[in-house]
Amino acid sequence: MEHKRIKELIKVMGFSAKENEIDVFCKKYSNLAGYSIEIDFSKEELNYGKSIKCESAGVLNFSKDENFVVLECVDRLLEKGYKPKNIVLEKTWPSGHGTSGRLDICVLRNDGTEYLLIECKTYGKEFEKEFAKLKENGGQLFTYFKFSNKADVIMLYASELQKRKFTYRSEIVKIEEDYRAGDVKDFYEKWSKLTKNNGVFEEWVKAYNFESRSLRINDLQEIEPKDSSFIFNRFLEILRHNVVSDKPNAFNKIFTLFLCKIYDEKNNEETDNELSFQWKEGIDNDVDFQIRLTDLYKKGMLEFLEKNVTDFSESEFEKNIKVLAIP
Repeated sequence: MEHKRIKELIKVMGFSAKENEIDVFCKKYSNLAGYSIEIDFSKEELNYGKSIKCESAGVLNFSKDENFVVLECVDRLLEKGYKPKNIVLEKTWPSGHGTSGRLDICVLRNDGTEYLLIECKTYGKEFEKEFAKLKENGGQLFTYFKFSNKADVIMLYASELQKRKFTYRSEIVKIEEDYRAGDVKDFYEKWSKLTKNNGVFEEWVKAYNFESRSLRINDLQEIEPKDSSFIFNRFLEILRHNVVSDKPNAFNKIFTLFLCKIYDEKNNEETDNELSFQWKEGIDNDVDFQIRLTDLYKKGMLEFLEKNVTDFSESEFEKNIKVLAIP
């Protein structure tokens, strides 16, 4: 990466030229007693200070674009309030043949155990490649987690500068207690195959307090042509899995789901409410989810087609059952 581009990146992060130094930039963190990180362009070196541990010098130079994704991620961690002494770069673990591969960033608890494991990739192709491995077999992150079984959160991370603002992407797996038993294969088989895309760096989250929110209207993105075939093929897979083969029946189900989706978005325009058309991990069960979809369908039919569907919402059912209850 050219020096000019790097300077653009670090200035957006809050770095500035260091006094009485030539081509050296630094950033001081007022929330961490003035702890600072320095970047020396003449030597092409990154200096993370005395407290952040680094187990390999490979991340301390300009040789890879990924090193600046690591830098931007460390900057987010420090801004969030994680202590420098609890951050380890290029973390390794003992293994049968020496040491493991190198994890980009490991965040420790105050007792020295792992809390958060982060694998950084450049935005775009490299991130998508590693994310595909994660979905296929757990990838590097599942392996790193199993070296100690102590972390609560593992995350694949990427960021890039877009229009003088950093855009980041995170695919997160929150560790459930039963994931800790067994090996990587066991972990992968128990995993729901669903990642979360928030809960670590967002404004409502405090350090060491993972909190993932369900989707809001402003979290949605426009569907692009390349997404259409993926959605279509996934839907066909679901239909086959549930033995839905006749076309009229399949059409009715697609129509019903689209109706629910469109009504949910329209009903939540200009709000910060959680969208109803989604599976809420850790909250939903099959019955609750089905009741919510049925309610969306009923309201959507009335809103868009002016058709009354005979059905009871959960609140209506609870109200009526009390009336019918025998004293």
